[in-house]
Amino acid sequence: MAGLAKKKRLKILHRNEGSSMHVTTQDSPYFPFKVFLLVIGAVVVQTSVAPYLTVLGAKPDVAMVIVICLAMMRGPIWGATVGFATGLLIDIALFQTLGITSFLFTLAGYFSGRYAEGVDPDSWFPPVFTVFVCTAVVQVLHAMIMFLLGVEAAVGFVLLRIVLPTAILNALLAAPIFVVSRWLLGGEKRTGLFSEQ
Repeated sequence: MAGLAKKKRLKILHRNEGSSMHVTTQDSPYFPFKVFLLVIGAVVVQTSVAPYLTVLGAKPDVAMVIVICLAMMRGPIWGATVGFATGLLIDIALFQTLGITSFLFTLAGYFSGRYAEGVDPDSWFPPVFTVFVCTAVVQVLHAMIMFLLGVEAAVGFVLLRIVLPTAILNALLAAPIFVVSRWLLGGEKRTGLFSEQ
């Protein structure tokens, strides 16, 4: 009797392990291709459409929102990798100093992925909060790098006319972009944010 109960317990444990492994692994072999399409789409929008859009006195940073979305769905490694690739493509497309955007996007992707590991997957707040904070930090770091490269600007102007409006605008864009990204990527989600119940 005891042996039968033990076998039953082991079977349930094995089934639970299998289901959790199913969540954390990629179900579709097309997942990298989907990510590639999402990144290319983000770079095209960021380099061709976003520079001509001004809302709340700021320009949207769609590419960074998508990087954060992927990071929160797949974790810090995916976030850092996609952030680096996206930033590098943007630098190349806009003929900017190579490495600045990729460095900042790598940081945003990694740390937003780490943050997502401990948040409530059913809450709307984490993605909006993460996008707001990451945008503000990235904008401040970008301003500091530009200052070190010799581009000077008043601190008040940078904070009130660039950092804060861009962070608010990106936070407003976070929800619809997350929904579209989740739909495009399908079921390839890790445990945590956007995990299936």
